Amino acid sequence: MNQKINELLSTVLMEKNISFLIGAGASSPFFSSLGNLENVLTNENINEDGKRLIKALFYDASIANNIYLVEHLQDQVISNDENKEMMFSILIEYKRFIHNILEYMKVRNSRVSPKRTNIITTNYDLFIEAAIDDILEDNPRVHFNDGTNGYTKKILQTDNFNKTLLYSGVFDNYSNEMPTINLIKCHGSVNWQTYYSNDNKKRIQVSSSISIIQELNSLIDSLFDDIEAFTSDSEDLKNWLPTIDDLFELINEENSENIKEDINLIGNHFSEELSEIVNKLEKIQIVYPTKKKFESTLVNEYYFNLLRLLSYELEKEQSTLIVFGFSFYDEHITEIVQRSLNNPNLLVIILCFSDKSKNEIISNFNFTSNTIPNNIKFVTPSDFIIKTVDIETYKEETEDEDLLASNIIYDKEEVTIYSKEVSFIKNNSINKIATLDFNSLNRLLETDITNTFNEKHFSNLTDEGDDLFE
Repeated sequence: MNQKINELLSTVLMEKNISFLIGAGASSPFFSSLGNLENVLTNENINEDGKRLIKALFYDASIANNIYLVEHLQDQVISNDENKEMMFSILIEYKRFIHNILEYMKVRNSRVSPKRTNIITTNYDLFIEAAIDDILEDNPRVHFNDGTNGYTKKILQTDNFNKTLLYSGVFDNYSNEMPTINLIKCHGSVNWQTYYSNDNKKRIQVSSSISIIQELNSLIDSLFDDIEAFTSDSEDLKNWLPTIDDLFELINEENSENIKEDINLIGNHFSEELSEIVNKLEKIQIVYPTKKKFESTLVNEYYFNLLRLLSYELEKEQSTLIVFGFSFYDEHITEIVQRSLNNPNLLVIILCFSDKSKNEIISNFNFTSNTIPNNIKFVTPSDFIIKTVDIETYKEETEDEDLLASNIIYDKEEVTIYSKEVSFIKNNSINKIATLDFNSLNRLLETDITNTFNEKHFSNLTDEGDDLFE
């Protein structure tokens, strides 16, 4: 089965109009999400100050660490060694991903299909921008299009995504289409801000300033210190003394009575500080992951145009959408993809993180086993099983009595052997789960690539150079 998947990906990447839909799974665990945020922000038992507290927690989990990516982009010394190591490990996968896309576009016939790939993401972070910047240093004959036009004032307009760039010889005696990567951030970005133009129209621009993130991080750190002090002394918190980590866990407990009592109490006590934080946070142009995000997206003309652009791309002839790290819990995007499946020339390939997540995605589409369209393909870790044998047979064949091989999962009776595309995470101290992570996606893309990504070649990430990858 894995050979068929490799062949399918290779074929579509060489011949079709390609779009990638990238979700939060690509940037995890550097950025995490508050799983129950949608519900608690619309919970009638939580007052406005409580919701401001939840937004502050959301910022800390999903946005604050962008400061390290900005420091990298601006060649500054990165301040936290632990975060630096994790950030670089994920950034390497993003750079590898961009490199692999470019390798396929190099050999495309632009008369058959344009040398253009769309990356559509719901992530706010700057991983893709950082990866592109690093790659452009060594490969200037690539056109990276984030939808902006301008120099000091980079204005976002969806019309900019329709541009094609040609590279001409010094004597203008030939011209070749440059590979183009369109970055479509349909939930906004941490470096997007609004302003009013001379004609008093509200517009969005990409800012290189990190002042808002710096200010917010300072305010959040101070707030969390104050909350820790308050909860350790408060007599009003009768049942428990929650820490900041407890508050993160509390948000995921939808039916917890403590949501109503403790979140509101803490929010009320720090009402002034939280108002300042949320006022600054609202300057960053992002779509909050709430149950009303579809309504708020439609209110903003630019976000609506981005969603329409996604719909147009999926309606084109011979289009393929490759999905990674995306759960389809976002109803507005799920609806667009599901409607586009009526296009018989569209192929949707969804890489599922685990075997279990396939059923969750099918449920989010409201498919049944009999209603899954033929032009949607789910790829799971089980598709990469080489064979399953009993333990004794495995020991005889491999002489591996400790059963610690990296590509196997075993129980009391059987050993399941997976191919190299699969990664594993620990389920507990003994067992592990087969997964398809970002590394898995890149391994799949590299099947037919001869010029594979070289970490050491692209290791201009830190002052230490290659040491990070030793």
